Amino acid sequence: MKIVLMVLIFINFIYANDFSKEFEEFALQNQNEFEFFESNVNQEYEKFQKAQNEAYQEFSNEIFQKWPDKNPKLSTNFKWVEYSEDLGSRKSVDFENGNIEVEVIAKDEKTAKEKLTKLFKETLNQDVKTAYKNDILQQKIIKKLGKKSKPIEVKQKIVADVITNKEKEELLKKVQKQKMTKIKHKDFLVYKVKVKLPPKSMIRKAKALKKEVLHHASKQDIPAPLIYAIIHSESAFNPMAKSHVPAYGLMQIVPKTAGIDSYKFLYGKKKLLSARYLYSPTKNIMIGSAYLHILFYKYLKKIENPLSRLYCTIAAYNTGSGNVARAFTGRTNVTLASYKINGLTPQKVYQTLIQKLPYDETKHYLKKVRTRVKSYEVLLNTTL
Repeated sequence: MKIVLMVLIFINFIYANDFSKEFEEFALQNQNEFEFFESNVNQEYEKFQKAQNEAYQEFSNEIFQKWPDKNPKLSTNFKWVEYSEDLGSRKSVDFENGNIEVEVIAKDEKTAKEKLTKLFKETLNQDVKTAYKNDILQQKIIKKLGKKSKPIEVKQKIVADVITNKEKEELLKKVQKQKMTKIKHKDFLVYKVKVKLPPKSMIRKAKALKKEVLHHASKQDIPAPLIYAIIHSESAFNPMAKSHVPAYGLMQIVPKTAGIDSYKFLYGKKKLLSARYLYSPTKNIMIGSAYLHILFYKYLKKIENPLSRLYCTIAAYNTGSGNVARAFTGRTNVTLASYKINGLTPQKVYQTLIQKLPYDETKHYLKKVRTRVKSYEVLLNTTL
């Protein structure tokens, strides 16, 4: 019996050593793959940033040659701006304030009025696919990266999905009758008109996205009002939203962080997502919803109270979970912060975040999203 036991112990010892070696080799291989991916991502991202900075400076200089701007007028997360190929005209939609503005460079008022009317009609009917194709800055970046531009197959409209045919006719009449603003710049005359989008345009945008939002809310076990509130706060439903970070699309996905984490969660592999990918409203909501799931069910899972965790998730979407932890302990350790948070009421958690989050932007963001979550809870049961 002793001999059998000694043999079993010896076999287990050998097996354990072999397993240990295999495990070490496996861990080393995965570490090497991780480091290789990180290295590639960093290199790819550095190339992108370099191309973006060069393209931005180049395009800005071209704009300054034609337009009387102190700062180059370009797309942001709340505003979509598009220039004609010769930079002789531009159109923009301010989704946050509900305005459409068209501007042209022309030799006289009659020519200007004709151009503005044509430009306004184009704006009312334009879609995301065409907007991406006509994005001069984006195409410059792609060219500098040595890549070939590919079309984006998206049917969503910029504003046509929230304006009825009758409203289009009324807006067009306003443009034709409205007195143009005229500015002299160098040897040019710049003419422009601005009109308001119809009332409740943002609610109509929300309604147009209802199917996608509800689908991904259910799939990721995240409240639909939260997804809506994030979209509202990040982009005001601008499908071509773009920030300097850079972040793209409705939920303002940062490719290097939320983009990589969410894609890996969904598909099991890491990928640096492109602007073209994230300008698709369907894919953007999918990635953004997945990131909310990761924050709520993974990064912040040790926060026991669901409402406390929701407040922390909202703040983390804007600033990262490390900065949320810092508000409670002064350190970025989320586990350590969770112990502190679990001893507080949800209201006290909210108050602490508002008082001690590192950045004012995140404090304002948390307030806005919290209020909008409540609004969309009502809207989903009534208007939407």
